[in-house]
Amino acid sequence: PNAEATVTGKEGPMEQWILSRLSFAAGQVDDAMREYDFAKATTAVYSFWLYELCDVYLEAIKPLLRSNQNSAESRRATQDTLYTCVDAGLRLLHPFMPFVTEELWQRLPRRPTPTVDDASIMIAAYPTPVHAFAAV
Repeated sequence: PNAEATVTGKEGPMEQWILSRLSFAAGQVDDAMREYDFAKATTAVYSFWLYELCDVYLEAIKPLLRSNQNSAESRRATQDTLYTCVDAGLRLLHPFMPFVTEELWQRLPRRPTPTVDDASIMIAAYPTPVHAFAAV
């Protein structure tokens, strides 16, 4: 993965779309948690994981990742976007499924620049809406 979860400008339309959906989901969960509306928060996380990340994005990128005809740059952008979504998605889900998300998050490769947050998902920063993602 890249050192940071940022937009590089090399993302295709699907990467831009899923990053915007990630930012939107983070905003929905943040708003719902502030209102103590846990049903709304879990629905937002569930919808992101199932209907956007798994149903649409993963299915859309399978041919790109299987094919050798795509540039290394577009392949890398797709892989970095997927990593960003899985990482942030696990952190969004953590308050509702702490043990499962901790186990899965510990198995993710770490970004090249280690931080204190790398020790546990429990102390990792909780995702917030990223305006750079929403603007793409």
